[in-house]
Amino acid sequence: MKTDSFFNRFFREFPGALFTLIGEDPRKAKRYKFTSIEVKEQAFRFDGLFLPKTKDDPIYFVETQFKKENDFYARLFGEIFLYLRQYRPLNNWRAVVLFPRETADPGVHQHFQEFFVSGRLQRLYLKRLPKKHLEKFPLSLFQIILDSEQNVASTVRKIVRQLPDQFPQADDLEKVVPMLVSLLMDKLPQLSLKEIKKMTEPLFSNIKKSRAYQEIAEEVEQELT
Repeated sequence: MKTDSFFNRFFREFPGALFTLIGEDPRKAKRYKFTSIEVKEQAFRFDGLFLPKTKDDPIYFVETQFKKENDFYARLFGEIFLYLRQYRPLNNWRAVVLFPRETADPGVHQHFQEFFVSGRLQRLYLKRLPKKHLEKFPLSLFQIILDSEQNVASTVRKIVRQLPDQFPQADDLEKVVPMLVSLLMDKLPQLSLKEIKKMTEPLFSNIKKSRAYQEIAEEVEQELT
């Protein structure tokens, strides 16, 4: 399934999730601006770029890699150094890579050993995340990615039950529902519009009376058509 656009959107909406994943205080996200900057010479974009608001915090380059690519680390560090050359930031930097599981990781080449030993690069395997992370929104969305197709519906029901408590104001669901629907479209492309709507319908029942409902419904319609 395609995941690049999902993770870009995910970290844009929930930047604190990155710091939860790397074992730091999620409130630290307030000290950062999430962006997606193009490195012009090669016309590529990082999946996520966390730019600090002060000189004391490091830049975080975030990449997701869901298929094994033997030269992945060569490409990643090449892109990072092109960015550093082009934009000349004063801050130090770190890189975080998300793999679905260990089998997607091509392994450490001796050319890049120092980055791993120093901790400048941190690898995260979604399959090995603590259960407590995957049971709580928004990281529970990752469980949809990891699930087999037959288990997705059960995971979605759990997420749908969580959301009213975590987003008591109907307007707050505006950024959540389209993201969830878009993820389901990529995970289950064989499902019809009606079937996907049925999986997420309880969310709409909570927001139908809000002024934001019509806008959310229209965005979901666009995602699904």
